[in-house]
Amino acid sequence: MDLNQLRVFYHVAKFKSFSLAAQGLFVTRPAVSISIKKLEEQYGLRLFERAGKKIELTNAGAILFGYAEEVFKLIKEADIRIKDLTGTSSGTLKISSGLTIGTYHLPPLINAFRKEYPDVEIQVEVKNKKGVIDDILLLQTDLGFLGNVPDNDNIVAIPLWKEELVVIAPIPHSFGPEPFIQPSQLGGQPFIFREKGSGAREYIESRLKHHRVSIKTVMEIGSDEAIMQAVKVGLGISIVPERVVQKEVKQNLIKTYRVSDERMVLEYSMIRHKDKYISNLIKAFIEMVSRLFSGYSNAEEKRGP
Repeated sequence: MDLNQLRVFYHVAKFKSFSLAAQGLFVTRPAVSISIKKLEEQYGLRLFERAGKKIELTNAGAILFGYAEEVFKLIKEADIRIKDLTGTSSGTLKISSGLTIGTYHLPPLINAFRKEYPDVEIQVEVKNKKGVIDDILLLQTDLGFLGNVPDNDNIVAIPLWKEELVVIAPIPHSFGPEPFIQPSQLGGQPFIFREKGSGAREYIESRLKHHRVSIKTVMEIGSDEAIMQAVKVGLGISIVPERVVQKEVKQNLIKTYRVSDERMVLEYSMIRHKDKYISNLIKAFIEMVSRLFSGYSNAEEKRGP
């Protein structure tokens, strides 16, 4: 089998598009079509079902795609291992991150790493919890950063720090001036949530369910920053990591509350696939993360309840 033909097939199957495969491979669409035709003639089987612009893998195509994934995974791993012999001064590091970590915590970390390894390219994709986990399980990314990591035999999680979640409300609010509220006081309140699939949302919903609190969701927003803006103008209340609202609290723009007898704490972790080859570059990044967040975690613990 010609490796270039297999590469073309892999891209067409991955994108389910001849045009997108051509763009990704920097070749013409006719060249892609010819390559697929030759491969199908070689096997004497159709690899794709075509219906207008829509294409799907046949049974034979699905089998070949599975092997193609393994082939290119091994090629990439071989390339990384050979490059490892020259050290960690260059390369590409792919990271998937939850929104809160990607917005507030990763930028200074990446900046510190780039100062030490200026020739390293770092690609970061900010996604919800499901997106980050899928990237790790499919080996599409090197490392992930996430809160509330689920149990999975294929995921290795390195705990980084814990952060308390607080109820935020506009000023003034019927909760009053006291810093603590009862779980029952959240019932019936107009609630602003992160989007479905968010790790923080899953955790918050589980805690509210534990207290048998029935809430009224009025909005779903994809970022903590947007949630704060919505709360400030009185559209509802929410629950977010305390660190996210420190500035607004100091400026007396938002009031925070803690729920009596309930310390809501979200644990953030760095994750990787258990079978992921740990290159020197990945190892260096993991070591820096562990070093920097070790002090960070200790500072969080000292703050106490």
